[in-house]
Amino acid sequence: MALFWAVLTFVSLALRPLFPIDETRYAAVAWEMWIRNDFLVPYLNGETYSHKPPLLFWLMQLSWWLFGVNDWSHRVIAPLFSLASLYLLQTLARTLWPERKQIAELAPFILLGFFFWMVFGTLTMFDIMLSFFALLGIYAISLSLSSGLSYKRWVLLGAAIGGGVLTKGPVILLHVLPLGLLAPWLLTVRPGQWSKKQWYSGLFFAVVIGAAIALSWAIPAGIAGGEDYRNAIFLGQTSGRIVDSFAHKLPFWWYLQLLPIMLLPWLLLKPFWVGLVKIKNDDYGCHFCWVWLLPVFIAFSLVSGKRIHYLLPLMPGLALLVAWGLDRISVFDWRKPLMAIIALWGGLGMSLVLLPWLNEIYSWHPELSRLSPLWGLLPLLSAGYLFFCDSNNAGKAVIRVCISAIFVALALAGGFFESQGSRYDTAPTGHEIARLMQENRAVAFFGGKYHGQFNFAGRLVRPVHVISGRKGLIDFAGQHPEGFVLFEYKGQSAIPASTMSYSYPFKSHAVGLVSCETLLKNPQMVEKLIPV
Repeated sequence: MALFWAVLTFVSLALRPLFPIDETRYAAVAWEMWIRNDFLVPYLNGETYSHKPPLLFWLMQLSWWLFGVNDWSHRVIAPLFSLASLYLLQTLARTLWPERKQIAELAPFILLGFFFWMVFGTLTMFDIMLSFFALLGIYAISLSLSSGLSYKRWVLLGAAIGGGVLTKGPVILLHVLPLGLLAPWLLTVRPGQWSKKQWYSGLFFAVVIGAAIALSWAIPAGIAGGEDYRNAIFLGQTSGRIVDSFAHKLPFWWYLQLLPIMLLPWLLLKPFWVGLVKIKNDDYGCHFCWVWLLPVFIAFSLVSGKRIHYLLPLMPGLALLVAWGLDRISVFDWRKPLMAIIALWGGLGMSLVLLPWLNEIYSWHPELSRLSPLWGLLPLLSAGYLFFCDSNNAGKAVIRVCISAIFVALALAGGFFESQGSRYDTAPTGHEIARLMQENRAVAFFGGKYHGQFNFAGRLVRPVHVISGRKGLIDFAGQHPEGFVLFEYKGQSAIPASTMSYSYPFKSHAVGLVSCETLLKNPQMVEKLIPV
């Protein structure tokens, strides 16, 4: 399992740069804390950053302390939490189904084989870390249910809550408290083992421990960061998303339509559906998973702010249910049930092989011509691997589907970043900004919100000025005639390419640098400049 995780992680990281906007922003926050030597209050481009707690930033700086500031060590942190989650899931499965050992063997490979988990498991974001702490909390609750109450298990739950709050805020409570609150009514393993009063007292004790862990950072950080920062970390982010989200506002049924995507590739297996039908509530482990998953899914569906990765902490529970279902299926030749996946891998492989050739004929997009047809060989080989290799039980079939899914995911990522990778690499622009700053030239970003996407790539030691409106642009150019303005634009810019000092493709558009001297000499450019 660790070997497959390592192949997925290190090949993925080698194929792509830090992904803007999220990954580059978090690297910029950690970098700014590093150069400030301030490990209490996160900063982004010279301003306090209140959107996320500091645990990921601390771990990124720890990696730089161990290995020096580099482009790789901080990117391994989130994947390491993914690996830890795989082993923790295996341990949880043994607790829920001590007599059915194959479930514990299948569950980690099923979780690792989800495309949804693979993608986010290699991104430097908070959700895989949150998934680990949520799973740790669920595991602590399962131990209390099966083995009896003890302070040690409540402390473990409290540590999980505290780690989750330091990772992504109080949302960790939404992942663990529903199960904790419902367990005495729905999941008592041994009736009379403990009273509901004892259970809720222990649960309260765990929440207090988690709050104490979080407040040990939040209180001094709030004092050091000032009133606005203090209000933001204590009141702003979570309440805003729950009551009436200021971002990502979507209808309550939005997550339901994404479930098929989240379950790929396992929903293509017929035994998956057969096993799903056989799931029964009289099985304690299944009942546990439903009590864990359903209230959380309903709660997230009712919250107005939605993004697909908010559901990542539920994927381990889904993996357990899939493993339970497959464990009950007696199939001696899995080649036939695997045919849908084999066909999908074959179709993807042929598409990648033929796409550059077809692009030459139909001229869909010039960058597709750079795509190597060799990327199509990986899905084709994966299809052949599933077809010809013997899979006479669920364990072998699941492991082989997981391996093939990893190679298909790597092929798709490799093909994408071979043709589009330059559009997501912030290093060239960051290095150019750093060069200008080393010449003591001011650099400003003109347009919308600046997310610090070039700060870490360029190892910037000074903030980029952020200006909005044409008056602000004229004022900056007048105050810094030796400076430069960075802007993003689509299509043909109002500023002729010959007058730009620098331009580079960036995501679906482009970025350009124009000197303030040029703007002052050609004021009509300011009127025509329309950034993204």
